[in-house]
Amino acid sequence: MQYRDGHMVHSYFEHELGLHWSDDFRGVLYVPDKYVNQMAEQQHVVVAVAYNAFIGRTCCMHSVIKRPEAVTRKMVRETFEFPFEVCHCEVVMALVDSTNKAALRFDTRLGFHEAARIRTGGTDGDLIVLEMQRADCRWIKSNLH
Repeated sequence: MQYRDGHMVHSYFEHELGLHWSDDFRGVLYVPDKYVNQMAEQQHVVVAVAYNAFIGRTCCMHSVIKRPEAVTRKMVRETFEFPFEVCHCEVVMALVDSTNKAALRFDTRLGFHEAARIRTGGTDGDLIVLEMQRADCRWIKSNLH
């Protein structure tokens, strides 16, 4: 089940990542289907994805994955369809602290690669700027062969 209410989603990201509100903030929370017709709470979220900083043909993607086994190909496809297909971005960025090895491995497996590194810019280490070009995204239908 998905929740797309902007303030509810932002509240989650503010709590988890300290992400500040912006007028271009958009996102989705994935919770188990057993919460249909109920108000899911933060502890029920298994995967969360958000976007902001829409500048030119670029946006920044943020994610929190509490249960990696809950990630589905459909979720991943939807995650990239939004910025590339709906918003017509050409580049999606992700900002990851260099000490977050699990996130770096996961993002690299998705197809991101390091574009820049800001020394001591992360919460605990360097801030790694990852990027995915639309042309390199294997998750969107227009790129599937």
